[in-house]
Amino acid sequence: MAKQRATPVTIMLEVNKMARNPETTWQMLDEAMSHFQAHIALKKDRCSLTIVDLLHVSNFKGGNASITEPVQSLPRKLKPYESALWEIDKAFSIKELIKLDDGKTSELKLRCKQFLELTRNPNSEIRGFGPSYASALLAAHFPNLIPILDRRALNGAGIKVDKDSQGQVRNITSHYGDLIDAFRRELLRNPGITLRQLDKRWFSKPLT
Repeated sequence: MAKQRATPVTIMLEVNKMARNPETTWQMLDEAMSHFQAHIALKKDRCSLTIVDLLHVSNFKGGNASITEPVQSLPRKLKPYESALWEIDKAFSIKELIKLDDGKTSELKLRCKQFLELTRNPNSEIRGFGPSYASALLAAHFPNLIPILDRRALNGAGIKVDKDSQGQVRNITSHYGDLIDAFRRELLRNPGITLRQLDKRWFSKPLT
């Protein structure tokens, strides 16, 4: 019997079926992150940013948000993010969260929070680019140093949050320091795993 040919509809149904499994979803998103990191590796200036970087973030994060900042204002608004990336790159010669001492961890938490706050500053607020997206941008540039801030990571880490009627975390930026601390503690307890492996473990936990 001839094998039935897949149609766009059946392919989409299969993708949706796969996406119901958090572990499978993480693996799919990890491919999107790999594309983003390959793009970063090819740049002359790894901390320089264009619409391409934001589109990679959007591809990785998914959801309904689109980058709709006007062409005229986007380059100017990207400059503070570029400067912040460079400052993080210079400040942390050791780019592994597990190897930071308490002082450098505190500095990292402050810099990460300030980076996410750029998304709410009128001079650097980019339409379609929120705090969780900004954390993904950080994580792509510093994959062993900075985790991604999202509700699944917070849930997996056991961090208590307040959610809106859509299940989204209210004031998510305020939880970034706690999440970084949680990742560091768990990595220190389990030095054989990487930050991304721990992200997968926590992402895959059922939401509560």
